[in-house]
Amino acid sequence: MVGTLLAATEEFRPFWQPLPVWDYWYLLLLPLCVGISIVYKSIKCREMKQVPREATVIFSMILLGMLAAAGGLYVLMRLLER
Repeated sequence: MVGTLLAATEEFRPFWQPLPVWDYWYLLLLPLCVGISIVYKSIKCREMKQVPREATVIFSMILLGMLAAAGGLYVLMRLLER
């Protein structure tokens, strides 16, 4: 057990061999948007009671904006393929 764990850690070299996340990279946008919205609203709000509600609003706005941008780029790509 220890030998296989040691062999696995010797093969992994961060920043040289990144983790294979290319199949589900879009799911990493969710924690990124959550982190950005919480940090931004915790700086901007006067009271910490407001942060969860305001962070939820800005989180949904970020996601809707990204979905709209993705949809617009998809339509543009389809139009330019013709």
